Amino acid sequence: MNLWRLEWIRLDRTRRLLLLVGVFVFFAIVGPITTRYLPEILERFGAGIQITMPEPTAALALAEFMSNALQIGVLAVAFVAAAALAFDANREMAVFLRTRATIVSIVAPRFVVSSVASVAALIIGAVVAFLGVGVLFDWPDPGRYIVAVALISLYLVFTVALAAFVSAFVRGVPAVALVTVGILVLLGLLSLVPNVGRWLPSALAGGFDAIIAGRAFTYWPSIGATLLAIGAMLWLAVVRLEGREV
Repeated sequence: MNLWRLEWIRLDRTRRLLLLVGVFVFFAIVGPITTRYLPEILERFGAGIQITMPEPTAALALAEFMSNALQIGVLAVAFVAAAALAFDANREMAVFLRTRATIVSIVAPRFVVSSVASVAALIIGAVVAFLGVGVLFDWPDPGRYIVAVALISLYLVFTVALAAFVSAFVRGVPAVALVTVGILVLLGLLSLVPNVGRWLPSALAGGFDAIIAGRAFTYWPSIGATLLAIGAMLWLAVVRLEGREV
């Protein structure tokens, strides 16, 4: 049994794939429903309090889905990636792997499988949200929706690569996940700086709403920088892990 098949089996048996799918599907169901019926719910149980809300639309429902899904979904992706890539956290496992395979052959299947699982969970959730919005509102433009989901997919792959990079410096699984999320938050804050945000991966996360709303596509700088960052972080992670003592 090679390391690629072993990683798929491990992902399935630990139920981490189910966790990822469950997070995105849950918000894919809840997002459109709450957007559609929240005004009626507040009107019925608001005890006469006047609350002004925007008109429920398909774009607003999709934005609600992705906003909520990313908040918890990125955290889930970070923990799943950390569990796979922080193999040095278990000294016995680290020695076993390192004496039988190269660092590249250890990291590659763990990075790829975690990335594919994360993107697959996102796509499943996105399909459920698309169907829900189509039934409750109007059918969104499928072309724009695919582009918007592709941006988020790249952001999730970046998250996995970032976890790989962090795992080369931090050993514990919870520590790797939390540091990864902390860096993502920091990048989100840096994106508020003028002329800087469009180069950061955070722009991809924020691009979903803009694409769905029909705004111009201005994310090539962020896409290019993110792809370069993914490659650089994986290379640095391998170099660091090769030189680190177990």
